[in-house]
Amino acid sequence: MRFSPLPRLVTITLGIFFLLATIAPLPFAIVLPGEAQNIFKGVITIKSTENYPATGRIDLMSIRVTNPDSWIFGPEIIYSWISSERSVYPKSAIFPPGTSSKEERKQAKAEMVSSQDKAIFAAVNYLQSNPKIMAPDSSSASEAESIGKERANKLETKNIEFKVKETGGPSGGLVFAIALVELLTERDILQGEHIAGTGTINSRGIVGGIGGINEKITSAQKVGATLFFAPVSNASEIANVPAGIKVITVATLAQAISYLEKSKK
Repeated sequence: MRFSPLPRLVTITLGIFFLLATIAPLPFAIVLPGEAQNIFKGVITIKSTENYPATGRIDLMSIRVTNPDSWIFGPEIIYSWISSERSVYPKSAIFPPGTSSKEERKQAKAEMVSSQDKAIFAAVNYLQSNPKIMAPDSSSASEAESIGKERANKLETKNIEFKVKETGGPSGGLVFAIALVELLTERDILQGEHIAGTGTINSRGIVGGIGGINEKITSAQKVGATLFFAPVSNASEIANVPAGIKVITVATLAQAISYLEKSKK
């Protein structure tokens, strides 16, 4: 059957529609993988408190998001949908209505500082609740308890400082806390392994979900991490994990530390 050609008016209307869809700004945001920062290289400073060098590496992961003031055009959205390393979201799903870039940067910075404070309390609370981990591996059970309690009682949160590059948000809480546990214990928990992770944390060590989970896993694999800790609440979103990296979901700081200790035995 031969199809009749579309009327000229319909053809022109469709042409205008597709042209506008291509050049008109659209209310979407694009999420891309960000950089990895090795927390053991200048990020954490511990003063006047006994601490021990780490043999492994822990990466703080980030994502890049188009800012709330920008509008995305059709070709870029199409490219981002096709790309395996980009995700497209409605702008309203990421930024509250009316949020400016300046407000977003201010909030992200405040959330980063808060995540660091919570990570310090989470790590200290964990060590004081599990003092044996602060003793050397060679200690007997009774010695470990005594040594661990003495060291844990000397911990002071005011002696810990963070200096992070230009990144914000609350998602570094879990890896900050893991890094502090590693640095404040004589026992070598990482034993040379390169790990990464993401997740919010509160002072009790409970891990919360974040955005951009798949982009962060991809970034971690690219810089050589072989283990990635993710929040349990993000488990259903994790997809297409690249070869060479293992993803472990946790609900608490204690679960992450327990996994590291058991995997080294």
